[in-house]
Amino acid sequence: MSTSSETNGPVKGDPPRVVILGGGYGGIYTALKLQRAARRGRIHLSLVSQENYFLAHPMLAEVVSGSIEPPHIVNPIRRMLPHVHFHQARIQSVEVESRTLVINRLGQSSRYDRIPFDHLVIAVGSRTDLSRLPGMEEHAFPFKTLGDAFFLRNHVISVLEEAEVETDPKEKQDLLTFVVAGGGYTGVEVASEINSFTREAAKSYRRIDPSEIRVILLHRGSRLLPVLPDKLAEFSHRVMQRRGVEVRLNTAITEATSQSAILGNGETISTRTLVVALGSAPNQLLDVLPGKRSARGRLVVDDTLSVPDCPGVWAVGDCAAVPDVHTGGTCPPTAQYAIRQAKHVARNILATINGKSLRPFSHRNLGVFVPLGRFSGAAEVLGLKVSGFLAWWLYRSYYLYQLPRLERKVRVVTDWTLELFFHRDIVRMDIARSQGISRAHYEPGQLIYREGDLARNFYTILNGQVQVVRNDNGEDTPVATLGAGESFGEVSLLQGIRHTASVRALDTTDLLVMSGADFKALATSSTQFAESLADVMQQRLSGSRRPESAADDDPVA
Repeated sequence: MSTSSETNGPVKGDPPRVVILGGGYGGIYTALKLQRAARRGRIHLSLVSQENYFLAHPMLAEVVSGSIEPPHIVNPIRRMLPHVHFHQARIQSVEVESRTLVINRLGQSSRYDRIPFDHLVIAVGSRTDLSRLPGMEEHAFPFKTLGDAFFLRNHVISVLEEAEVETDPKEKQDLLTFVVAGGGYTGVEVASEINSFTREAAKSYRRIDPSEIRVILLHRGSRLLPVLPDKLAEFSHRVMQRRGVEVRLNTAITEATSQSAILGNGETISTRTLVVALGSAPNQLLDVLPGKRSARGRLVVDDTLSVPDCPGVWAVGDCAAVPDVHTGGTCPPTAQYAIRQAKHVARNILATINGKSLRPFSHRNLGVFVPLGRFSGAAEVLGLKVSGFLAWWLYRSYYLYQLPRLERKVRVVTDWTLELFFHRDIVRMDIARSQGISRAHYEPGQLIYREGDLARNFYTILNGQVQVVRNDNGEDTPVATLGAGESFGEVSLLQGIRHTASVRALDTTDLLVMSGADFKALATSSTQFAESLADVMQQRLSGSRRPESAADDDPVA
């Protein structure tokens, strides 16, 4: 593992270093607000994110229905923030006492960079955790990333294709049943988009009648959309039912299988499509940060958005429990509040640098918009309740205004305009590799993986030889030679550790490569394969094999 710094560390007289963690609404809008100061040399501004783009999350459901092309709701961070030092990397640790951030750059698994900071803005958002409900992680579709939306769209089109040729009425009905769990903003929007898209798409299939499509929305609460006033929530409920969505209140989902959703009352709904708009959990980075946590696990901040007892550390967005001076509670984790908090924390950081007093955060909700499918929505804007076409138009106008960069706005408007005159596309775009197991060819001396790399694949040698080499005090020491029929990489995968040795080809070598996910699935499902692996691991870990074929992945090393 190599370690380097962004620089040799701060030098007396250098501008204050501001580092932002996260490329969502909180992180991006903080950087946008501070970018002018960075351009003028008043601060040194850095942003760290695992993705090199900013996603307009409120528009994500329209990717499922094809109303918007996927690339049009993402913005490249480097073009949005040309005066910011951007790092596409994973955050390894935050050393508050030494004022240092440790990151692992994507694609360079053995390299760690240390970034010093004077001010740290934590805007890492939340994550989806479905592990508490049996079968959810394996069989349900989460809905948080662009990949989630794209994969769900492809799946929906696939089940329509299957239903077109299915001769068993029961199987066909199961294919045409779509279940969405979660009656909040995301769940309602996703259910509405799936409902409008599938009913329109069904007209292009000769053997599918739109009336056969069944969309079910499950919500454990007594009414949909807790963020809306009662009347608007009731209106949304009526509109969805009128458009064919079956809304079930006071209904919790407890389990999922590949063919069904199992409810808390014992009922089983047969379906091939279960979307979950629930399971939000705190980002795991918060586990290693100092400071108090709220009941929901968010990082507690004061009214200036700083973390108490951690000078120079701030937090905004979904990961922060921000006091709401108007309600006495905490601010809701929405894009609108994240944007306002981001701009406010930027002002307070500059005020701290300039020795000025800090201002408490205060924001009144300007409005809530919920799209309910084509040409209908519900909204509350500045206290006024709006529904129907006007609410739908306001929703699109507001989020179009919030979308950064003119180029993306034009692209989205073009998508929306074309949708008015043409049917939405029903092309399934398969971007997966043609084979789950691939082959790899190496010439003598070429490196297969490096010591310290993340374990990603399982390798079997088809022909040729490889040498396992470990670095001891700067010198490479050969520890194993493996030939045709032998395999390597399994110990690191099963134990969840990084490779503790490098592997290179000794002569012309062909490998069979299995992804880590497929390997783990096979290892846990096949008793015979698991027993064979256990024997190999025992031999390697005990050193009972010939000396030149010792373990390539010693977990103690």
